[in-house]
Amino acid sequence: MKFLSYTAFGALLATTTLAQDVSGSGQIHVVKSSNLQDALPENTIGCLNAQGLFTETDCATFTIRDPKPLTLFLSSEAGSCTFQDSTQPANTDSVYGSRLHSHVCREDYETKDVDAFYTLNGLDNFLCRGNLNCFYDVKIESGDNATSPVWEFAWGSQQRDVAEGHTMVMWYWSKV
Repeated sequence: MKFLSYTAFGALLATTTLAQDVSGSGQIHVVKSSNLQDALPENTIGCLNAQGLFTETDCATFTIRDPKPLTLFLSSEAGSCTFQDSTQPANTDSVYGSRLHSHVCREDYETKDVDAFYTLNGLDNFLCRGNLNCFYDVKIESGDNATSPVWEFAWGSQQRDVAEGHTMVMWYWSKV
């Protein structure tokens, strides 16, 4: 089964010819998807605000900072963005996510190499991290102007999906 997934993923990358432009300024749209093959910008359910939280309406403009070959660093009007801030909430609903902190953008945070994002050829402008990790985990809060923390998606033999009540998403760079 795993071989078929990798084969299908390879075919997707080899056959898609979308132009990628992940540079300058843009918004990060949050796309509901648990499958690389079916990820479409049209399935956007919200975006990230200036603090790096999920929101349905208050979309911030982000900037690619200090671009290096094959890596992208994000910042917003609130500052540099990271998943490495231990003062942010952990995903305690998840077996593996309980050691991961939510995404945040802060003025006093100094970007490190571990904060890098990248895109994959053929995956349009979807932002990935780490070792082919293009998925994120959000527990969507409802209500006017509600915001929700977003974590990197983590899985293993004890939990292969997001926790109950959470949504698996991808981040799509929409250049402005």
